[in-house]
Amino acid sequence: MTKIAYILTPVEYGGSEKVNLLFLKNVNRECYEVHPILLIRPWEASNTFVKALNDIGYASRAIPVAKRPVSEGRDYFRVLRCLYILHGILSEEKFDIVHTHGYFADIIGSVTSHLHNIPHIATCHGFISNDINLEIYSKLDKLSLRFCDRIIAVSDQIRKELLGDGIRESNIITIANAVENSLSEDEISALRIEKRRQLSVSEDDIIIGYVGRLSREKGIEYLIKAGAILKEKNKSFKIWIIGDGKERKELEKVSSKMMLQDFILFTGFLSDVERWFPAMDVFVLPSLTEGTPMALLEAMSHGLPVIASKVGGVPDIIKSGANGLLVRPGNAHEIADAICMLYEDENLRLKLGREARVTAQIQYGVNQWIKKIEDEYLRVVAS
Repeated sequence: MTKIAYILTPVEYGGSEKVNLLFLKNVNRECYEVHPILLIRPWEASNTFVKALNDIGYASRAIPVAKRPVSEGRDYFRVLRCLYILHGILSEEKFDIVHTHGYFADIIGSVTSHLHNIPHIATCHGFISNDINLEIYSKLDKLSLRFCDRIIAVSDQIRKELLGDGIRESNIITIANAVENSLSEDEISALRIEKRRQLSVSEDDIIIGYVGRLSREKGIEYLIKAGAILKEKNKSFKIWIIGDGKERKELEKVSSKMMLQDFILFTGFLSDVERWFPAMDVFVLPSLTEGTPMALLEAMSHGLPVIASKVGGVPDIIKSGANGLLVRPGNAHEIADAICMLYEDENLRLKLGREARVTAQIQYGVNQWIKKIEDEYLRVVAS
């Protein structure tokens, strides 16, 4: 049996965490003994990912990413401490593969895997460089990835970026994320009625949904500005912004400044978000950068027509006019125009939703995705 040290940083419960849970839930446990090693914030009372991990039968090891929040003072030795703890874990047990996710896991995983002469696989979900700290970490991450035995890029765009940074082509493979949706069309219809009734939403209202982290690179301000344009056009709509993050207060201020309080609902984090997709009429992903976005795949798997920015791996998923609509990133007017198009053309809305569901089921199924990753495990161990 192949033994894998599976290292990640589940600080927030977002797309990357959902991808990892999907893999851990479906990997062949008779052939692969996967040990989750979590880089976590010890001052946080609970962690949604850890609970979900326990629910599917995994015990995990925890490594504290720091002693305290940055607001209480910097922990200058946190990287060395994490390296030391991970070195100890890898010394205790004999692992066949180290598999990392995210910049911090990549960096410390690269060092310790080489110290122990263990093959290292990294899954690259994308790079965020919207502040100086993240830019530095992205550069360090790309440096550490040069020493990986295998890199899984979740989109061709990320693969091209890695190649541009000097990483060997032979070391990179693209494996797009997958999505799992066990709901039947009847269950989706029932949930639509239940959730809209729960929030007293009229069937005449078009519900525009966003799901994901509330951070700058997600471009949510442009969805809000699109809402202001729809309001000027006297459209009957609601925007649900599902998720949480450091930009939430600022986004709420933008919404209030544009007098959209009655049109936009910030729900915060929802643990059962998959049960809210059916209540939406349109899903919008206004991101400025992306890999293969899980929220987009989830929306498509529920049969929602989608509007998404033409960034990262999104154009690999969406063929504009066939199974969704693409808009330029950072363009509120294009988002508003696309929403209006779907608002006014129910047949187009239904057609795009049907094709989106077919795309998610056929091209982004779980079984073939799992097999591709397991094949990489076999290849790395054999080499």
